[in-house]
Amino acid sequence: MTMIRSILFMTATALATTLGVTALNGQEPAKTTNSGVYTASQAERGKKVFEAKCTACHDTARFTGETFLDPWAGKPLKDVWDIASGTMPEDNPGSLPQQEYADILAYFLHLNAFPTGETELKPDAAAMAAIKIEKKP
Repeated sequence: MTMIRSILFMTATALATTLGVTALNGQEPAKTTNSGVYTASQAERGKKVFEAKCTACHDTARFTGETFLDPWAGKPLKDVWDIASGTMPEDNPGSLPQQEYADILAYFLHLNAFPTGETELKPDAAAMAAIKIEKKP
């Protein structure tokens, strides 16, 4: 009887692990913008970069509230990352350090009152793909 329980336990563990891996490898990001995916200090750095390098062409209204959230809700943060890091600044696309693009996205999250966390938003596409933009509950 103990042997059968061991086999059942191992089978259940293997199934749970497989289902967990499948969920992570699926298209649904593991975190949302409501999960505290950036820090307050990162958003502050992003504000400074935005003010220095972006305000000649953009004001914050474009990145706040429904104007920002409606087109991006339900999509991975990577979609915004790809546009920011691939097309901005317009006169020299992709010229900012990757950290500055991540800091600017943290600032956008701050502008939309998403909660801060204890870990900074990582400056890479894979990290951005793991975060879904979600309207606040």
